Amino acid sequence: MPKIIVIGACGQIGIELVIELRKKYGIAEVFATDIKDECPALIANGPYKKMDIIDREDIREFIISNSIQEVYLLAALLSATAERKPDFAWKLNMEGLFTILDLAKEGYVKKIFWPSSIAVFGPTTPLDNTPQYTVMEPLTVYGISKQAGERWCEYYYNRFNVDVRSLRYPGLISYKSLPGGGTTDYAVDIFYKAK
Repeated sequence: MPKIIVIGACGQIGIELVIELRKKYGIAEVFATDIKDECPALIANGPYKKMDIIDREDIREFIISNSIQEVYLLAALLSATAERKPDFAWKLNMEGLFTILDLAKEGYVKKIFWPSSIAVFGPTTPLDNTPQYTVMEPLTVYGISKQAGERWCEYYYNRFNVDVRSLRYPGLISYKSLPGGGTTDYAVDIFYKAK
């Protein structure tokens, strides 16, 4: 069984992903981490650690000392928040990715799962049957960082044979976590206010 860490586990994807990974691989094999002090949905059913993706040394030490083989890197500053804090968004979104890519290059991590976003596209991207390789002119800090991240993942794969996998997610909506600064927050907020 691989040992797995989900970084950014308290977000829209993370909570549900951790629960499913723990069902498949076992509770003790899947570590949930996030910048939040606690995440009740995850703490109650397995190991949880408060961790800042920008703290490169803490991340390295935790992954190496726990023999983590697979990393799901979900931590990111999303669209709306990134526009208000562009320097911090770039730092968080890119430095965290480099930390994990470097750990894989050094042989500590065997697989990386890193989501990208349709935010990499822009107004000049064809709207119908959008091809995989097409014009990408993102207009947001988040989109720019995701586009750069895609290129870095491709580089680490081609240059160092790092096993990194990515999908471009559309706008996501989940009811299990509070809005986190993305473009779909209005819909998530509606779920919480409807209770």
